[in-house]
Amino acid sequence: MSDQLRTDRARAYPLECDHCHYPIPDDPVENDDGQYCSTACREAAAEDSTMSEPDAYKRVATGVEPLDSLVPNGIPADSLVLLSGDEGTRRAELGIELAWRALERGEPAVVCSIANPPTATLERFYQNGWNVLPALENDRLRIIDCFTYRLDDRDGFLDDRNDWSTFIGEAAEDAIVDVRDPSDRSELANRLHGALDDLEMTETGLVTIDSLDDLEAVFTEQSVREFLTDVRATVCKARFVPIVAAATTAEQGGPPGAAHVFDGIVDLRLTDHLTPEARLKQLAVRKLTGAQFLPQWVTYEHEPARGLFAFGPNTDARQVYDFGNGPTQPDRPR
Repeated sequence: MSDQLRTDRARAYPLECDHCHYPIPDDPVENDDGQYCSTACREAAAEDSTMSEPDAYKRVATGVEPLDSLVPNGIPADSLVLLSGDEGTRRAELGIELAWRALERGEPAVVCSIANPPTATLERFYQNGWNVLPALENDRLRIIDCFTYRLDDRDGFLDDRNDWSTFIGEAAEDAIVDVRDPSDRSELANRLHGALDDLEMTETGLVTIDSLDDLEAVFTEQSVREFLTDVRATVCKARFVPIVAAATTAEQGGPPGAAHVFDGIVDLRLTDHLTPEARLKQLAVRKLTGAQFLPQWVTYEHEPARGLFAFGPNTDARQVYDFGNGPTQPDRPR
């Protein structure tokens, strides 16, 4: 919770419930141990079930610079968020970075790998210089494999892997959760819930779904909506674990007829209107239920190890790109 929000709350409601820690708008319900907003809170406190500080787990600072700059107080943890982006906007890298930043915070992460085999999904981390072997060994990362059993020759695929892919696959074997019938949305949901239970993911961590486009190729349109509706309720709303799903840009803002399912939509686009003869990447928050956000586009780029970074409107784009050495270090947004 921001300091300003705390100050405003204290001015409006000087008393705070000793159980739920929310303001007491009416006369407090008291006993010898404290003051409460309701009888329910007083009775719960008597059973030693005092809640954690409000917003301690209800807001998530993602650690991704361009996104956090638009949502300064954090994303509500009970959100299902869509990353809706054009091809070439680094949408896949954003999903991987969100999982990595959760691991960096010491939290667990689950990645639903639909567009790629698990080893390719893990390779995305390594391409950015992010070593996930410790997280695999420390039981903080799960990969839900929705790809391998869609192959006509699964055994041939496994036999043809190179040494690195074989090594990563063997190292991650205990962290890979197979979905043997990817067309069965119930099996996918059950495997996801099993991974969340194994990692004790309630009020912590993050789930990413790498491609709703590929999920639509496996499920029917109705099944995609039903799956998203189900996990939004049972994961986001029940556990306070956010889910971030990626899809290519669509007029409706997601899978056909499913835009209303999402609590938040982040748009990613390419634009050639800012710099002559350059196509720059921008992102903006279209909607985010339960949170304030800045209604503007942020120009960004991606760099291995650093991830996505923002640069301001007054920055010469030529300062950002050095094709011999990769992106340079631009000025921070002003």
